[in-house]
Amino acid sequence: MGYFVTGATGFIGRYLVGNLLKRKGSIHVLVRKDSRRKLQAIGERMGWDMKRIVPVEGDMTADACGLSAAQLRTLKAKKIKHFFHLAAIYDLTANADTQRKANVDGTRHALDLAAAIGAGCFHHTSSIAAAGLYPGVFREDMFDE
Repeated sequence: MGYFVTGATGFIGRYLVGNLLKRKGSIHVLVRKDSRRKLQAIGERMGWDMKRIVPVEGDMTADACGLSAAQLRTLKAKKIKHFFHLAAIYDLTANADTQRKANVDGTRHALDLAAAIGAGCFHHTSSIAAAGLYPGVFREDMFDE
């Protein structure tokens, strides 16, 4: 069984990867080229078995998360059963275009990637920061706000 994770270097993602390592299978992790060292450092600090972590260089803001046709074929052959999408920009001071590219388009690209590689189940995780700058308490039933 294989897993694919976006946002593995984030706060929630690093704990997800740690828990996935308790299961069998390889864990493919989407990382930006300049984040490979960060992934390695987090893995060492968290005590991960880095032999089971497969960095996949890509870009959430690009179609198919920036993966080549060869990368897509390789991932499809790995029979990814669970695709976890956690990558996002959570900085509420980032401009709207940057947030849209990372969060809205990035999620669309992650969904397209999961479909392209035949992932069995897509898990999308977000945070209350998705509520934006809404003042006061924000509940899950407040979609219009």
